[in-house]
Amino acid sequence: MPAPPGRGRPSAVRLAVCYATIAACVPYIVLKLAWLSGSTIGWNDEEMAEGAAIYAANAITMGMDAVAVLVALAFTHPWGRRLPAWLVIVPIWVGTGLLAPIVLGLPPGLVIQTISGGPAPATADQGGLQSWVYVIVYTGFVLQGLGLLTAFVLYARDRWAGLLTARTRDLPAGATHAAQSFLALAASLPALGYAAVNLYWGLGGTAGLPPGSLDRTVVQQTVTVVWGLLALAGAAGTLALVHGRGGAGRTGRLWVPLSAAWLGSGATFTFALASLLGTLAQPGALAADRSPAADLTLLSGLLGGLVLGLTGAFFLTEAGGGSKPGP
Repeated sequence: MPAPPGRGRPSAVRLAVCYATIAACVPYIVLKLAWLSGSTIGWNDEEMAEGAAIYAANAITMGMDAVAVLVALAFTHPWGRRLPAWLVIVPIWVGTGLLAPIVLGLPPGLVIQTISGGPAPATADQGGLQSWVYVIVYTGFVLQGLGLLTAFVLYARDRWAGLLTARTRDLPAGATHAAQSFLALAASLPALGYAAVNLYWGLGGTAGLPPGSLDRTVVQQTVTVVWGLLALAGAAGTLALVHGRGGAGRTGRLWVPLSAAWLGSGATFTFALASLLGTLAQPGALAADRSPAADLTLLSGLLGGLVLGLTGAFFLTEAGGGSKPGP
């Protein structure tokens, strides 16, 4: 879709959001560059900083943060509205999926942990890294998540205003509606299983947990609860989108179920994928972080989140041509 006419220099607010987001990415990128250059800064165990798997992981994650910088720029400047939709939607779907559980779970988890007097969320020897690394990295993640989400909302408001202001029931059921209904229902089943297990673990259950995850902090449990809640939101939002079309839905705006489907499917898919790739990359070193129940749960999240996301993509592709603003 071409950029809307009459758009000039971005507003001061959008520029501030953009460059604050980029600033939040800088410490993480600098740290990764240092490690890729051979530095062991922030590591207690220098041997853990070595090896092809760690090098590849650092290169990939640094590249992902570099993409976040480009996405923030695209959301802010006029040239970004002339890019193909998929080129901006896919990275921000993945990015919000990775960052939303941290943004939603880390701050309340820290507050609860502080009030309850539990152990520190990051000890000096956790994963071989020093505690200040976790402070810098996760503070940056929270700021990046807030910044990217804000920039995306402002971008979407300009580029897809007609679709986002529509009511779900005003969108006609298109040619692929039956397929979307089937996919939404089929994907909801593994997503609900993923949600149930994570809620159980997050609320204190231990059956099926990997041996290395039995001793968890309140922060870790809070984030696990958020993973479960987001999976529920993804399934519910996608079902509401698909089954609310053609006059069957309520009068609510499309953006409400769309936001739930977006965040929920993205968070479910990306975390499951990242975790499974981690276990495959270092199966011996991460044996303590694996169990049959955990592997099955991650597989359920991977499949459920992916199909929910694809269903949402089909929905938006079809709805984008026939949407109309609500009254």
